[in-house]
Amino acid sequence: MKILKSLKDLAVIVKNLKKNNKKVGLVVGGFDVLHMGHINLFRLAKKNVDVLVVGLDNDKTLKNIKGSNRPINNYLRRSNFLSELTLVDYVFKINKVFKRDDVSSSEYFFNLYKKIGPTHVFTHSKTDSFVNTRINMAKELGIKFMPDTSKTVTHSSVIISKLESEL
Repeated sequence: MKILKSLKDLAVIVKNLKKNNKKVGLVVGGFDVLHMGHINLFRLAKKNVDVLVVGLDNDKTLKNIKGSNRPINNYLRRSNFLSELTLVDYVFKINKVFKRDDVSSSEYFFNLYKKIGPTHVFTHSKTDSFVNTRINMAKELGIKFMPDTSKTVTHSSVIISKLESEL
């Protein structure tokens, strides 16, 4: 999987891309059960940047945030799915483990944004509980914040519930 990179390598790659006047977008999340909401977010990002980087939550974080039955797909499987999408150029693992509503995530993501140095940050304005924090971080670091404001919201948990009820 050539697009899977370490955070250290990615910081160098992004720095070189920006030297060549490339716009680099960053999206972070679990992407446990890929759905059209995820694809639409990636599409929005790719329309506005040359290179899209995806930060992928680790399995422990998904279990902490989504519940004991998650992730449905482990990190390796999720990173493989993302690597098959032509919209995604690079994937890196978010090693830090978070719990639901973890306020320490703000400091972590601020430092992550600084380290990677994207030109753009993307998230869905309705599904990201830290959207206002991300707006402020991006503004402070001179990064363009671009929310997906689509009214149609899809949640993996709804898809999983429907599948479970059909079994």
